[in-house]
Amino acid sequence: MKKCTYCGKEYPDEASECVIDGQPLASFPPEPELTDGDLHDEAKIVTIRTFGSHEAAEVAVANLEAHGIACWVKTDDCGGMYPNLTVAGGVRLLVCAADAEAAIALLNAQVSPAEINQVETEAVSFPPPETVPPKRLAWGQILFGIVVGIILCLVYQWANKLGTQTHYHYTKDGKCDEAWVYRNGHLIEFLQDRNHDGQWDHWTYYENGRRVRSEYDNNFDGKPDDFWAFLNDGTDTSQRDTDFNGTPDWFCTYKNDIIQQADMRPNGSKFTTTREIFHNGVLTEIWRGGDSNGNFKEVVRYDPFFNPISTNMTAF
Repeated sequence: MKKCTYCGKEYPDEASECVIDGQPLASFPPEPELTDGDLHDEAKIVTIRTFGSHEAAEVAVANLEAHGIACWVKTDDCGGMYPNLTVAGGVRLLVCAADAEAAIALLNAQVSPAEINQVETEAVSFPPPETVPPKRLAWGQILFGIVVGIILCLVYQWANKLGTQTHYHYTKDGKCDEAWVYRNGHLIEFLQDRNHDGQWDHWTYYENGRRVRSEYDNNFDGKPDDFWAFLNDGTDTSQRDTDFNGTPDWFCTYKNDIIQQADMRPNGSKFTTTREIFHNGVLTEIWRGGDSNGNFKEVVRYDPFFNPISTNMTAF
């Protein structure tokens, strides 16, 4: 028996070349009968046909298995890793010797016109699959989806604001000069480095979004020396340590951010020694020489240009 070295078609020994592609034929020894020890201990396995490709062999395998005939495919292409080796040896179809005659007859059988007509009739008579038109969403469903999406976005934003977060501001040369501290989305503290020395010297604290107190370090020694308190009625108070000894000595009162009165109590004194009275933010009176009883020895009044216009002293 001879085979084409290109397509694997079998020819009798007297043939010299393939009638399909004109390639020379090569002689092959008859196929030895194999024994499949795993499935059939004593049954003989024979080759009934050789194909030029795996695809053609698989079609034949499907045909035989559909008719209950066990079959196997054998090739020498290393499991498909080297498909070029299939050209030389082909893809061999193996069956049990007892099933060889029936398998060959099945592969050689032609489909009769009656069978073709039967298949076409069954295909035509079989009802086509019912196509269900896609359902359109109602306006209520669309609005419901929009509302749910908005709620989810708000919940996501709210969850991201939980905890304490700090936001910084930097100067052009990369120094941090301001910071805002938020807790659960609400501002609770503002910090500022006014002289850009790397140390905070201004602190403002907030409660429920409202400024409640501030502290300033005016000599930049790392310790606050100017303390402010802000009330709900618009009245603000400040305590300033002007000599930086750690004890406030100037106590001022503001109304709607306009100064009203300033008292001098040096080094923690319990009574005021000097009092300044303001009208619309303009100094109008200075009281001097205060004692523990709240009395002052001298009262000087000024015009809007800070010129003294009267006093209680006889020497004025």
